[in-house]
Amino acid sequence: MAISSQPTVLAQSNDAYINVGVTGRLQNLVRQTGAVSINPTNGSFIRIANPVGAVTVTFTGVPSGYGTRWQVEVANRGANAVAFNGVTWDGGSAPTIASGTNKSVLVFYSPDGGTTIYGRLEFATLA
Repeated sequence: MAISSQPTVLAQSNDAYINVGVTGRLQNLVRQTGAVSINPTNGSFIRIANPVGAVTVTFTGVPSGYGTRWQVEVANRGANAVAFNGVTWDGGSAPTIASGTNKSVLVFYSPDGGTTIYGRLEFATLA
């Protein structure tokens, strides 16, 4: 039996959408209050920091045709509530987000362009 050192080259599969994804850059939303629309295609790392009142997030512009994943960090929210509209939560209910000066990281996934958005808590309380 001969052993070959020639690498095997894998062909691109358009069915797997190898070349498609959400841009990996930061959207930094500081001192927000009220209704906030977030488009994950503007950056798949979203930071909501120092809200000055209750914030309700709605995701818009989620790409269709393939699964899209993004994450949101909520930092330094004090006692201000941060809620997410239209999300089906892992475990059935929205998680508790860190208060005070701590932060939480949440992960969201949509298989269908935002019609369905799943969410879960990745990190509950980071100092």
